[in-house]
Amino acid sequence: MKRTVLLLLLFILSIQSPMVARQRSGYTKTPLLADKDITALSSEINGHIAKDHVTELARHHRVQASSGFSAAAAYIAARAKEYGLEQVQVERFAADGEKTYHTLKSTPGWEAERGQLWEMEPRKTSIADYDEMRVALADYSQTADVTAQLIDVGAGTSAADYEGKDVKDKIVLAGGNVAAVHRLACDERGAAGILSYQQNQVTAWSGDYVDNVRWGHLSPYNAANKFAFMISLRQAREFRDRLSRGEQIQLRAVVKADIRPGSYDIVSAIIPGSNPEEEIVFTCHLCHQKPGANDNASGAAAILEIARALNALIRRGDIERPRRTIRFIWPPEINGTLVYFAEHPDIVKRIKAAVHLDMVGGNYAITKSVLHVTHTPASLPSAVNTVMDIFAEYAIAGSLKAASGAGFEDALIQPGGSKESLVADITPYEMGSDHDVYQEGSFRIPTIYLRDWPDVFIHTNNDKPENIEPTKIKRSSFIAAASGYFLARAGGADALRLAEEVFTRAMARVPRVYERARRLEAGTEGAEESRNLISMALEQDAMALDSVAALAMDDKELAAKVDNFIEQLSGAWLLLTGTLTEQRKGNRVFFMLEPRQQPAEPKGRGSKPRNPKEAIKPSEHSRIPSRKVIGPMQIYYYDYVAERIGEEDRRVIDRISQRPNGDVILYEILNLVDGKRTIQDIRNYIAASYGAIPVEEVSEYLRVLAKIGVVAIE
Repeated sequence: MKRTVLLLLLFILSIQSPMVARQRSGYTKTPLLADKDITALSSEINGHIAKDHVTELARHHRVQASSGFSAAAAYIAARAKEYGLEQVQVERFAADGEKTYHTLKSTPGWEAERGQLWEMEPRKTSIADYDEMRVALADYSQTADVTAQLIDVGAGTSAADYEGKDVKDKIVLAGGNVAAVHRLACDERGAAGILSYQQNQVTAWSGDYVDNVRWGHLSPYNAANKFAFMISLRQAREFRDRLSRGEQIQLRAVVKADIRPGSYDIVSAIIPGSNPEEEIVFTCHLCHQKPGANDNASGAAAILEIARALNALIRRGDIERPRRTIRFIWPPEINGTLVYFAEHPDIVKRIKAAVHLDMVGGNYAITKSVLHVTHTPASLPSAVNTVMDIFAEYAIAGSLKAASGAGFEDALIQPGGSKESLVADITPYEMGSDHDVYQEGSFRIPTIYLRDWPDVFIHTNNDKPENIEPTKIKRSSFIAAASGYFLARAGGADALRLAEEVFTRAMARVPRVYERARRLEAGTEGAEESRNLISMALEQDAMALDSVAALAMDDKELAAKVDNFIEQLSGAWLLLTGTLTEQRKGNRVFFMLEPRQQPAEPKGRGSKPRNPKEAIKPSEHSRIPSRKVIGPMQIYYYDYVAERIGEEDRRVIDRISQRPNGDVILYEILNLVDGKRTIQDIRNYIAASYGAIPVEEVSEYLRVLAKIGVVAIE
């Protein structure tokens, strides 16, 4: 064993390393862009300009399909025109609660003119005012003028919270999800409205910021909505304490707001490339509460600054005009992206990759925000991961070098901004923004995703422009701009350098994957899971290498090089594991581990099946599901599956969602439905990527999807 590992290490060391690639003339900073391009980008991108955009956008309460969002969209479009971008437009698509876009039932618009809440008895005092703080009134509240008693229902999200309490015509004080509280308290029990102290996303600092007021949302699809006012945890504790002492508290709520048909306003612009048939997209989401500075005025501002910087550099001739058109899109979160895809299938076909920015400017010292550079999902192995890794590593290393006193030439510091190190990392796939739509199995557009997490002020009144740090947003913008520009510019020589980097990194992972496989074999998972891990790792690395060819489709030298790299990678695994079997995927050839022979099922009268779950026959796992519906299953407020299934099928989904990475697994199972993989193949891919899961659970979920016509199972 030691001899085999030593041979493998010698094999890896014989391969050209990234450091060797960086010694080429003019490529000392990174292997993908020449030093002059790196210098041009880092000099032109300006964190102060980006922060100024954040400040302007934060003036608007940017609820989807509202006048506040439209005002923000108009600002973006005006600046894009000012910067000389082409085809700048604001497109408006119906948002009325009825029209559908693939798997999305559109949300209606919402407009609020007034929202005030007072305590009338025993004290005379103002509690909340929409004019003073936009998050004081939950989105999709509706007109009311109510004077009512306040009653504490705890979380308010389960029937047990209401036992022994008469909430009819009262205002409930509740800490749970405000839409769930509305369903139980108002829809089912006749409460007049809600005073909510729903808390923010869970972080290590949860509960420490007692003056945060969370942005709340009632259901946009409920025409019978009443109202909900949002207060801080400090205010809620005072009310709960007074109520627990037996005080009778009477409140008055006055709301003037309504749910009405609106429009999704989507801003777009381009920098033309020499090949208009291919595009690289920079995207973000423009919506969210006032102020919503980091989430996501920062991402919207960053891609506006990237657009300005790239266009200026290209026009001056400081960097080459790219081969591929660069498109910039500012949509409402997730909804807007799916709407845009539904309305522009021609553009979707041209998109080779995307760069998505969602929260990229938070000052770590204030917000606790770590910048995460996030890989594509396991179902979509891609060379874009290597692209973003290279530029993220450059930014992180340059900031650390400067902090240690070794020089500022690669530190990407904004004059007048912070000189601190960039607190950032590179992470596996996580869900939660528009990148989910791009990479969903219907579209399969590999996407670079940058986002801050955690942020102790996300979705609250305290997500303010003063939390945005110019050097941080400059560094985030640089990583995104360099990655997107490389992908837009890349031809044969660029793609060849990228293929070398993808291969070298894949080889470096081989010993780590092999060690993990050995641990699996020695543990309860056994040899089959060990072999499956190796097979899937090899397949994914081969697919990532193969994806490089999309940057230069007719380059025979590149194609031959990619084939050679896949052969060498297979050879490394052959050295470690023994016999491999040749596999063909299109024109590509790579190698997989020989599958073990499955033991025969017992036969004869009275014999018991090997699998106790008799409802699922082993033969079912060899069936092949195919996709019938375009689009993701969960889109912002709307759950396509939940609206169509019953309680029994819901339990199937709940079982998977409660697993580690459960939401990702549900997303990935459907992503892997391609009309070629069997149910067992899908399970094996999921298990290797996210942890062991019974094939029965995968099969059950696919049968739920088959019931509602999302897939067909042959």
